[in-house]
Amino acid sequence: MIKVNIAEVEGRLTQLLSEVERGEEVIVTRDGEAIAQLSPVPRQLPRRPLKSNAYLRSRQTLSKTTTLETLQTLRREERF
Repeated sequence: MIKVNIAEVEGRLTQLLSEVERGEEVIVTRDGEAIAQLSPVPRQLPRRPLKSNAYLRSRQTLSKTTTLETLQTLRREERF
């Protein structure tokens, strides 16, 4: 975590944003008190489409679950 005074941010914004891109967190202070935080945006994995509806049907037959339950499970596992 990097702490930077607000006056210093104006001259170093590009450098500080590069640090944030690398995963660093930047706290901006005024008179020693934190007033803002720069942090990386969480990256989300793209959802991948299922290969076919047959895959869903095969999971249902084996697990005896509804389509809704199967989709919820796949989403929890980040597979759909």
